Amino acid sequence: MMEGRPYKFRILEILDTQGPMWNSDIVRQLQNEYGMPSDYYRDCLNFDLIEVAASGMICESEAMIDEDGSFRKDSLLLKYKITQLGVDLLNELRTKVTQRKGE
Repeated sequence: MMEGRPYKFRILEILDTQGPMWNSDIVRQLQNEYGMPSDYYRDCLNFDLIEVAASGMICESEAMIDEDGSFRKDSLLLKYKITQLGVDLLNELRTKVTQRKGE
């Protein structure tokens, strides 16, 4: 439902439906869905995750260093999960966000 909507809405939906995920997996999924393949967009989307976490809608549950470079060598990988605040906001968004014309 949130596909094609603002990234931060989609982040909440992904974590709500798929459960806790590593930032690298969430970013790759968003890059594929939104057609944003470059490293620039990878870093922008990763920053969006940090902003959503800073707002309290998601939180970190695990951390490790990307030693093999599968996402960005020697960067911090974080596993995120949605918080109750995030669930509440997502449920509110679901009642307000409608399909675009032609979808």
